[in-house]
Amino acid sequence: MEYTTITSKGQVTVPKEIRDKFMWKEGTKLKFFLDGEELKVKEVTIVDEMEDLLTKDLADLGYQGEELKAKLLERKADLNKAFDKFIEERLSEETVPFEEAIRSIENEEV
Repeated sequence: MEYTTITSKGQVTVPKEIRDKFMWKEGTKLKFFLDGEELKVKEVTIVDEMEDLLTKDLADLGYQGEELKAKLLERKADLNKAFDKFIEERLSEETVPFEEAIRSIENEEV
């Protein structure tokens, strides 16, 4: 177990053992949150950032409490459907090998 100290600016150094275990590098965003009486730390993912944006947008529209949670789940489901459709469309597109694409471009230049 390693200890760390909070600086006068409220900063802490994450011990090397923990940084190495989670592969946290300079610039990694971390999220601090309370779980009951425990403080937890989690790496921020793009999913976290998207959820925070959705939550803020819904709160700005006046949603609160259980209504906010329900609306957030609805929006997340809509995003999942849109993302699934996007992936499906991309996977169905015809692709050509890189070398063939280069030859095609070279032939157009002639």
